[in-house]
Amino acid sequence: MKNSSSNISPDEERTKKTRKDIDYSLFVAPVLLIVCVVFFTIINPRFISLPNLMNILRQGGPLFIVSFGLSAVILTGSIDISSDGMMSLCGICSVMLANVVTGGGGWLSLLLGVAIGLVFGSVIGYLVAYVRLPSFLVTYGTSTICRGIALIISGGVAQNTMFAAFKKMGNGSVFGFFPTMAVFAIVIFICMHILTKKTKYGRSLYAIGANERVATLCGLPTNKYKMISFIIAGACTGLAGVLMSARLGAGTHAQGEGMSLDAIAAVVMGGTTLSGGRGSVARCITGVFVILMLNNGLNLMGVSPHVQVLVKGIVVILAVAASKDWKSKEIVK
Repeated sequence: MKNSSSNISPDEERTKKTRKDIDYSLFVAPVLLIVCVVFFTIINPRFISLPNLMNILRQGGPLFIVSFGLSAVILTGSIDISSDGMMSLCGICSVMLANVVTGGGGWLSLLLGVAIGLVFGSVIGYLVAYVRLPSFLVTYGTSTICRGIALIISGGVAQNTMFAAFKKMGNGSVFGFFPTMAVFAIVIFICMHILTKKTKYGRSLYAIGANERVATLCGLPTNKYKMISFIIAGACTGLAGVLMSARLGAGTHAQGEGMSLDAIAAVVMGGTTLSGGRGSVARCITGVFVILMLNNGLNLMGVSPHVQVLVKGIVVILAVAASKDWKSKEIVK
């Protein structure tokens, strides 16, 4: 009796292979985004209005920036949850500087926040890449240290500022309607996209995430590149912390809470695997928009903040589960 597989034509075999090669994780975030837009627009037509969309971009700037930086870390198969505490420290320090510098010290405050992020990112990168400590524990500890320092220097009290030069970075607009916050996010995206797609360093991140041992045997400086990815993530987090304080007009020890998990969820929902080696900076854009749309839509519906956390958690879990490749065994390093 002939094997039934022998009756399959070459065209059918190619079709089967093509279906297997389709990365269905790429469709999860876009589909969920469309569902959110349609649902919340039906509930409240103001959701799709230009002022509300610009408000979403203004509020979502920090999440975009943190997610873009985090993508480089996750591509290597590592993880970074230091954003929460680091953003609070960078935000408070930037506000305190703005209050003592003549004219509000807008750009100086921005540079200070980025510098703090670079320092902590370098420490994290060295401990993970060279000392070989687990990235999850190192970044968790760093977040706790940063928040502790923020509490000490602020005395647990919000640091307010009235200087327009500083606040304009988070609340200003271009062409009279497009948020300055979104401009910062676009610039970071372009830089990160070029860095990860057009440079040897960026291509090496994929190789490290796919198989770090093989990448090392091929002569790639894996430790150096992993450390650089954490430095980049730290700089992006520092920038996001300053911009968030500029938007709020204050720096608090509580700002940035939940940012790390939101950013990780956005990156993974966009199709970047936690095990590394697959994904891109561009993919996380739709993931970020899903989280922002959920937050904004539920607010417009008047849903309790406690219920919002519950709903967002359920949606994120379902989205990440749907985008997972269940045939592979992902390991976060």
